[in-house]
Amino acid sequence: MNPESLREQVLESDDDLRDALELLLQQANQRQMWLLFIDGRGRLGEPIMPMADYPSDPLETVFVEDLGEIGQAQLLAHRMGLLRELTGNAAVVLVWERPGGDVVGGEEDDVRIWARAMRRQAAALGLALRAQFFLHDRGVRQLHADDWV
Repeated sequence: MNPESLREQVLESDDDLRDALELLLQQANQRQMWLLFIDGRGRLGEPIMPMADYPSDPLETVFVEDLGEIGQAQLLAHRMGLLRELTGNAAVVLVWERPGGDVVGGEEDDVRIWARAMRRQAAALGLALRAQFFLHDRGVRQLHADDWV
């Protein structure tokens, strides 16, 4: 896999997806979340969107005109679903970026808290969340259930 052919590569496995993310993102630079899409053929879709300054608490409520009072994670999942639909993609991938080591843990770890909240909200909304990853100083690793429970 190389950067020039990345868009044409079918990402059949989670390892393929991780390899693609390592090519694209390489290592953490700041606290942010990346929203990526997978198209109907299993390839990396458009757009690839970084989001810095996402809220620290996914359960914090906010009022938005079209949805009323809603939690931050629910709002993000709702907007991701709209973007997925508008762009014609099949699934969503989240990458949580944070400088430091590759360990996710502790009750206060925002990667853990957000990954758990987004897994729940995606399931509740029927949003196809293909996978979540953690981008750290040395690369990318996939997040699994034991990272957020």
